Amino acid sequence: MNLTISEKTVVEISAYLTGRKKIYEVICKKFEDKYGSLDLLEKRIEENGVPLDNHALWDDAIEWRNAVAELNRINYYNGILGCAQK
Repeated sequence: MNLTISEKTVVEISAYLTGRKKIYEVICKKFEDKYGSLDLLEKRIEENGVPLDNHALWDDAIEWRNAVAELNRINYYNGILGCAQK
């Protein structure tokens, strides 16, 4: 089964994804500036734990991981859209 998507729709979806991608890139950059890398943050949490009265590190790790996952999904969808335009 083939799905036909108008060029206009592809352009609109692409523009939407570009906007979303920028948002998640800003989120990732914020955490990169604060912690260096997600791996370093997760290692820090693993080695030192998280204070019982302050879960900011844990919350940041979750938000950062989710932003990375969203960027991966957006890149995947952009790949599909690229194939649809051919």
